[in-house]
Amino acid sequence: MQTSCDLVIIGAGAAGLAAADAAARAGLNVELLEAMDRIGGRAFTDTSSLPAPFDHGCQWLHSAGINPFREEADRRGFRYWKQPFQIRIHDGKWWLNDAAVEEYWAFVHDTYDRIDAAAAAGDDRAAATFIDRDNPWAGLFARNYSGYVAAAPEFSSTYDTGRYRNTNEDWPVEDGYGALVAATYAHVPVHLNCPVKSVDWGGSEIMVGTPQGMIFCRAVLVTTSIPTLKQERFNFFPRLPDWKLDAIDRIEMGHAEKVGFWLKRDPCPGIDMHFAMLNDPALPDGAFQVKPYGRPMITLFAAAHFARDLFAQGEAAAVAEATALLGRVFGADIVRDVVAAKATQWVANPWVGGAYSVLKPGGGEARAELARPIDDRLFFAGEATSADAFSTAHGARQSGIDAVAAIRKALAG
Repeated sequence: MQTSCDLVIIGAGAAGLAAADAAARAGLNVELLEAMDRIGGRAFTDTSSLPAPFDHGCQWLHSAGINPFREEADRRGFRYWKQPFQIRIHDGKWWLNDAAVEEYWAFVHDTYDRIDAAAAAGDDRAAATFIDRDNPWAGLFARNYSGYVAAAPEFSSTYDTGRYRNTNEDWPVEDGYGALVAATYAHVPVHLNCPVKSVDWGGSEIMVGTPQGMIFCRAVLVTTSIPTLKQERFNFFPRLPDWKLDAIDRIEMGHAEKVGFWLKRDPCPGIDMHFAMLNDPALPDGAFQVKPYGRPMITLFAAAHFARDLFAQGEAAAVAEATALLGRVFGADIVRDVVAAKATQWVANPWVGGAYSVLKPGGGEARAELARPIDDRLFFAGEATSADAFSTAHGARQSGIDAVAAIRKALAG
């Protein structure tokens, strides 16, 4: 590791990797530091726990038509599914018919229209404010909103829903989104197992303290998750200004976890990949992805407080609860067909702490404030700083590239 450089980047997720790549291409001398033993951050494809690749984190090429990782997938031969996924709804006793599913989708579209209109009008309240609670589909909408946003609508601002750039092209990566991110940036040098301890930006040079020694640099780019900043996993000297701490406070970390089950046989012969939504208040917030890519597999997607509270108890507890829910929805026979199971553990990961960022109601322009540099020396990137692609790998990627453009200008200046 060098003792001095132009730029230190903290975190080798999609934002940090893209930033390091862009900075090196621009001729900057860069050191990329990662606390974990791998790159990718929340983009991680597990190739050992189940018979097929299992994405613990990002899985879908959201807004695929404008997503640069879709171009990378094409270039590198990564397979993805473009077919629109089907929806089935289970009310705790049986599966509802197609007419009921259509009624639900009509309510979904109407509700999102109201939330979007509120955001456009500057009404920065909780998304839950605009759900018609007298409608029989209100409960299912709230549960599935929690699954998409990683927080209940009571805890999410209309601004997030209204500002997100959605092309309605959500294509899951069969060969693994995490593997795609890792392949895209495999050429980028990185120091693994190197958690930053301190960032001293009070002198003429910035000093970054690590277990491998001190690095002196001209600028620092922080790309770590919101919990890492809230919990002060590394210290800033001097302390971050109040306006930056306020921005961090107005953004929360959402929670989304998965349990993947590999089965002996096809769980639903004659039915393609689909999502099974749970419309029963007695059931926890979550949904099942059934037969992803045609595999004999079912994945529980757990959301919000259910994901946070259960998965914090450890993998064994998460698998046990998910197995019980699997049997309740699909029948006891399917539990006997389980060959292997794997639960994610984002909430327990000290360098991540959850799924992705959520703007609190009343959070205003916190994402823009989080992205705003401090004295043209401390810069910030990551999905939480994205104006219209937060919670996504491609949003994180672009934030890293944008930050490097600002850093180049500041250092030239």
